[in-house]
Amino acid sequence: MRAKTKKKELQSNIKEKLGAKKDKRKRAHFSNDEQVNKVKEQLYNLCHQQISAHQDTIFSDTKYSDDRALMIARVMQQIKEKIELDGTAFIQQHYLNKGLKLFKESGEEAALNEMEMMLKRNCFSPIHIEALSDSERRKAADAMLLLAQKNDDTIKGRCVYKGSQTRDWISKEETSSPTASHEAVCATCVIDAHEGRDVMTMDLPNAFIQTPLEQPKEGEDRVTMKITGILVRYMIKLDPRYRDYVVYENGKRVIYVVVLKAIYGMLVAGLLFYKKLKKDLEGIGFKFNSYDPCVANREVKGKQQTVRFHVDDIMSSHNDPKVNDDFHKWAQSVYGTYKNVTCTRGKVHTFLGMTLDFRTKGKFKVCMDEYIKKMLEEFPKFKDIDIADTPPAKANLFEVGKGAPLDHKQ
Repeated sequence: MRAKTKKKELQSNIKEKLGAKKDKRKRAHFSNDEQVNKVKEQLYNLCHQQISAHQDTIFSDTKYSDDRALMIARVMQQIKEKIELDGTAFIQQHYLNKGLKLFKESGEEAALNEMEMMLKRNCFSPIHIEALSDSERRKAADAMLLLAQKNDDTIKGRCVYKGSQTRDWISKEETSSPTASHEAVCATCVIDAHEGRDVMTMDLPNAFIQTPLEQPKEGEDRVTMKITGILVRYMIKLDPRYRDYVVYENGKRVIYVVVLKAIYGMLVAGLLFYKKLKKDLEGIGFKFNSYDPCVANREVKGKQQTVRFHVDDIMSSHNDPKVNDDFHKWAQSVYGTYKNVTCTRGKVHTFLGMTLDFRTKGKFKVCMDEYIKKMLEEFPKFKDIDIADTPPAKANLFEVGKGAPLDHKQ
């Protein structure tokens, strides 16, 4: 018995000493205050979460109680079972083959228009398979074309780079793009209302494919993509030169291309566009906020102009409406080459699914009623749900239970 007790004490002492050494090494590595702050900032920018200055450690894990973890697990399992049994799905985009069966001629026209737009904007360039390294050929992701029906019943095509195939060699740090936090959007809107600023929202069209990819360094692979199936026929129809680049793999026609612009679906697309937009805004005098990387300010006519953005959705505010007019003209000159930058003026704006209302002087109201209504109208699964005439609670909700009373501790 004594031997077992001593063995346990020895194991406990060893674990404590090893833990102390590990903690000491970690703290020594981050002993410099400047380095600690830099790491905190990187974590915030990449993980989009605030790191409290009062935390004892730099890295913290989210911990759940046993009850809360069990509840989350049950909810996840119920969602999984619901999808498997009933086929619940909210995605309204279709792969090309299925989309062509649904939309027929309209679908093919939308697909051709999308591929033609990609060609006009020099999003990629064909390359002979012999000119590719083994690594570039192996890493070539598939090109996909998705079709969707918009609110006005027109069919929209979108060429997508299958970025999921590149996760093995691209880290999260290389792909994480910051977005404006909810707190930052609401806080700056409160300032806009208090100061009576003119508010403007803009949508930058085709933001990603206006963003050139960074040139690979010496020895690095180029970003490559495979065009297959029906898309090969579309490419040859739009540009007969692509016929010279066709090869056969497993009996199917394939065209290899080198990607030149950030295409939707690429894991790095969001981060590349963020870097471009930030550089463009800094070029006209904006200084970015230290706490939120998607909020920037500059002084115009002695007053502050604030912009906040979430990928390609931008909100700008200034006391003088003409400042927003000029900002819209600047955005149009930089990002409106192929399609106009859409702009909304007035006291009510839709931004990130929220309705932002500035109609009451000195006050800012936010709601999501329209977003929920649209969700109920568009998601087909919700249309099939019958509304109950009676509340979901059972009739015995307020009846006193017959079980024994809990003791004081429980």
